[in-house]
Amino acid sequence: MHTNIIKDVRLYFVLAILGVAFFIPNTTFAACTFTKDLQVGSMGEDVKCLQQYLNGAGYTVATEGVGSKGKETTEFKTLTQKAVIRWQNANGIIPPTGYFGAKSRAKYTTLLADGGSTPTIPSNPSNLGADTTSLLKQIAELKAEIAKLKNSQGSNNSSDDDEEVKDRLAAVLEMIDEAEDDIDDMDEGNDKSDAEDSLESAEDAFDEALRAFFDGDNDEALDLIDEAEEDADDALDYAGASSEKSESEDLIDEVEDRIDEVETAIEEADADGEATSDAEDLLDEADDTLDEATAAFEDGDYEDALDLAEEADDLVDEAEDAIGENSSDVEDDLDDAFDELDDAWDAFDDADADGDDTGDAEDLLDEAEDLLDDAETALDDNDESEAEDLIDEALDLIDDALDEF
Repeated sequence: MHTNIIKDVRLYFVLAILGVAFFIPNTTFAACTFTKDLQVGSMGEDVKCLQQYLNGAGYTVATEGVGSKGKETTEFKTLTQKAVIRWQNANGIIPPTGYFGAKSRAKYTTLLADGGSTPTIPSNPSNLGADTTSLLKQIAELKAEIAKLKNSQGSNNSSDDDEEVKDRLAAVLEMIDEAEDDIDDMDEGNDKSDAEDSLESAEDAFDEALRAFFDGDNDEALDLIDEAEEDADDALDYAGASSEKSESEDLIDEVEDRIDEVETAIEEADADGEATSDAEDLLDEADDTLDEATAAFEDGDYEDALDLAEEADDLVDEAEDAIGENSSDVEDDLDDAFDELDDAWDAFDDADADGDDTGDAEDLLDEAEDLLDDAETALDDNDESEAEDLIDEALDLIDDALDEF
């Protein structure tokens, strides 16, 4: 699997394509005085200074808590050792054991004098392992691509396709980083091996996508990003972590099934004469929200997709709870409807007395009155759902009658 060398270079590369000023972190360092070899178990201010140097140079000891930037300690433990190994790999210290000895102190002094921490390829790479040589060569190639990019970005002209690729690259990089962190925490075993294989495939596809983007082939870049995304998702699954893509996809499917179930429950309740109007409204809202979640998922915006799917899930819960209940009392609705009918009859009488053309208003009002009487009967029979439907029909007829004059 790739080392953190490629991870760091990949990050710089993405920063460059996103238009962020490219940099190698902390190219100037506060000097540490190393007078002895440092290793696991060592303690002292020199250890703390080493941790500060590593954190500043991009070889993070810890992302949070003890050993993280601003929380460096005087104790040399496993996290410090791993950070030293990454630094040694990047700077050609063979073997990269995490023992900060004479070779490492000399390299540190050289870097300090140069004012930077840019990884260098040793003068005799034949002494390195084939994998390390390949990685260092890839760094050099990627840095050359970055330089080419910087020279070509003066116009800042970017098509919509370019922006889509950039956004997708940034999203996949986040998945890869998450998978790397989760895999580091795994115990050895088949699952970890499968996770590492999937992650390596994701990294390879990601790197190819970057190159396709620089070659101007956005279609190829997007295809490769899809591959990287799937492989990173597999790595996260093996590591026991669910990515936002997996979570949102699973929840969308789950909510879709729940909507169908609650819809059936509402139909059965309506047939039994229970009140269902509020439940129907909430379920319609849930369905619309789920459509938005699906659209966000298809656009690759998995965070929004997950948020919307959760919102839809909550609405389905509310719809299920609302079966048989109403936010307003049906009897009050019926009383209000009769009041509207009385007002409409008064308006009709005034218009008729004035000799205005009232059209079919009288027939419509008679029909509305009959419907309200039927609604009253339905309420007496405890059929609230039927009463609601009849009230709605009557109110529509009253509106139609008033439009006649």
